[in-house]
Amino acid sequence: MNTSTLSSPTQPARFKKDLFGRALLIGAVLEALMIGGLIYSNAFQPVTIKPKPKIIAIHMIQPAPPKPKPIPPPPKPVVHPKPVPKPVRKPVPKPVPRPIQHPVVHHPLPPKPVLAKTPTPAAPVYTPPVSPPAPPPPPPAPSPAARQSAIETYAAMLRTRVQANARVPESVRMMHVSGTAVIAFRLTPSGHLLSAHVARSSGIGAIDRAALKAVEQGSYPPFRKKMPKHDMTFNVHVHLSAHDS
Repeated sequence: MNTSTLSSPTQPARFKKDLFGRALLIGAVLEALMIGGLIYSNAFQPVTIKPKPKIIAIHMIQPAPPKPKPIPPPPKPVVHPKPVPKPVRKPVPKPVPRPIQHPVVHHPLPPKPVLAKTPTPAAPVYTPPVSPPAPPPPPPAPSPAARQSAIETYAAMLRTRVQANARVPESVRMMHVSGTAVIAFRLTPSGHLLSAHVARSSGIGAIDRAALKAVEQGSYPPFRKKMPKHDMTFNVHVHLSAHDS
């Protein structure tokens, strides 16, 4: 027996019933999933707390009525001072000019001329002229020998004075040297020094300067009577040594 021919006529109805049941089941599952998703999403949403509204009470206070302004007193009447009358100037009387009194000049009377008596001329007296006294004769000129002797004596005195005035410099003592310098100097007859210079050097500058200083700082007497009456030049030897005291 063929199976196709033996199938029951209720088989299509049962197949439809199975499809409808499956559709219901799927729809129920989908609905459950949607509801679960909504619950899940609502569970993780942040909860916002709404602040409570603050209630502010406003009281209407009526301000106090303003105090009335004080009424100023009425102004005092202005009293104008009475005008002071200007003083009346009295006219100043003009001074009466006094007459100028001119002094009276008394002119003395000229004296009467006195007639002088004419003296009688005396006889002239002859006076012989007085001749001036004759000048004294000049002293005799000293002899050349006497003049030279006076010059040498004076020059020796000069050498003694200059040598006594000479001072040994400290540099000469330290170098242990000695030397002689010739100083030429010119004097007037009264003994006044006119000039001085080193005529011959000792070879050591310190000795030359000390010798020249001894001449420049010295004082000299006038010339002797038999010496010439004019300026003269003298040469003096000045010796300085480190061993001099």
